[in-house]
Amino acid sequence: MALAEYFSKNLLALSQALNKGSADEFQNILNKTVVGIAFDDAINKREGKLAAEMLTRLLSRLYPKLNLINLTGKKDAADEYIELAKKINSRIEITKVKPTVIVAVSQKPLSKEYLGSRIFYVGSDKWVAKFSDKKPVGCGNSEVPFAAGAVACVAVSNIFRVVFQDFINEAALDGDFSFSLINLDCSDSNAEIKEIDVQDFILVGFGAIGNGAVWALANTPFIKGTVTIVEPETVDLSNLQRYVLAEERHIDKAKTDIPQVYNKNSNLKINVVPKTWAGFLGEKNNWINSSVLISIDNAKDRIGVQSSLPKKIINSYTAENLIGISRHYAFGEEACVACTYMPTEERKNFALEVAENLGIHRINLPPPFTIEYAMGGYLHGNKGADDQLLGWIASENSIDRAELEKFKDIPVREFYSKFVCGGILMKMKKNDSKAGAVEAPLAFQSALAGILLAAEYVVEKGRLRKSKLPNVSQLWPLAPIKKDINPRSFIFTKDNTGRCICSDKEFIAAYQKKYPAPVKQKSLTH
Repeated sequence: MALAEYFSKNLLALSQALNKGSADEFQNILNKTVVGIAFDDAINKREGKLAAEMLTRLLSRLYPKLNLINLTGKKDAADEYIELAKKINSRIEITKVKPTVIVAVSQKPLSKEYLGSRIFYVGSDKWVAKFSDKKPVGCGNSEVPFAAGAVACVAVSNIFRVVFQDFINEAALDGDFSFSLINLDCSDSNAEIKEIDVQDFILVGFGAIGNGAVWALANTPFIKGTVTIVEPETVDLSNLQRYVLAEERHIDKAKTDIPQVYNKNSNLKINVVPKTWAGFLGEKNNWINSSVLISIDNAKDRIGVQSSLPKKIINSYTAENLIGISRHYAFGEEACVACTYMPTEERKNFALEVAENLGIHRINLPPPFTIEYAMGGYLHGNKGADDQLLGWIASENSIDRAELEKFKDIPVREFYSKFVCGGILMKMKKNDSKAGAVEAPLAFQSALAGILLAAEYVVEKGRLRKSKLPNVSQLWPLAPIKKDINPRSFIFTKDNTGRCICSDKEFIAAYQKKYPAPVKQKSLTH
């Protein structure tokens, strides 16, 4: 038994989340760590069962040793979680060794035999996530999955902080809290369950955030409607590091193969479109898109969605140790998606960024050539990784050149995606452990972003929020949940430089033509 086959991507995520440490140190820590998921009859309640499922889906992706502590009295109660863990990581070791840290979905406190292990208790009550480091908090039996999934993500974050505490500055842990997914605050704000027609909407991107969103939507039987998922790519091995619905059997298959199979909600129809957003729009008879949820992993494509002028957009994103939700309901009047990504300083071009992430940016070439110029030639000429490029990478990263031979002649864009973004370089190189500007969130970070995205849409369609929130809400997943601090909501102001498309008269006119304001009826007077 060993670390997952896709562990190189986990190394990349670890290097970005932690302030120090090497690949060897991270592997040694993980190999010595046993994580426990304890559960009793709380899993007989729907919210408890969903929390246990999400915990299994998250923890199996990073930790090579799990102890499924079955306290139900039924011998086979752990079987489904063991089976799921092995589908995610066939190398995982299911052990009875006393865990280093435990997350408990339980009605009763764990017995004295677990003294010495760090224990976190999780539960939920409809829309309210509950967490304690002292005692059980209870699990509801409602049809609401959002709080159960969210608190599982927070618990996994706390486990991460315990395991890697020596590598995190101020690795404070969560104490007791209640967290409402309706108001995104530390409260017990809740809502009664009622059927909500979410109508037709579009989810753009079925990556890590999209996986979290679909997990939540597919487990919400009180909603009805149709979601169209637009996603052109196939599942790569490295995707398993944080795609909560992905299993090893999905590798090399279309990402859009997963949602319909997983869907447990007979009231929610899922359509899949294995195309880019531009390809999807190209085959439509019109560009009238009332509600769009964005879960793409790059700013350029997010802005591309905004430029096609959907009526309403909810944008979910991750950044370094950050999760965000932004709401865009009135184009031209409030900040649009493009406003939130408006550059405030000069940015590096992609060729230089690639060179830096490959570790070859310090190479000096004979004038007038530069490494940036050379890298641009590879990228824009769609060239393959040749002996020259592989030689540069080997020498600058202290890698045996022979280890790179298998990548020869692969188109450089594809090579970069697998070698850098997939974490292979991080695993191979012997020097600097950081990975530049490559985004590699941890699994619980992306899953929580997706759950919050889905919850936000259902809350908005069901009008469950009594007062309007500001247009941006952010949460720091490696910091404790605290009232008025984490998460926080604030107003992101509309760009006032005139550079954004939401200040362009033609874009505004096109938006107003697509979605004319309703005509107000005159009141009759006598």
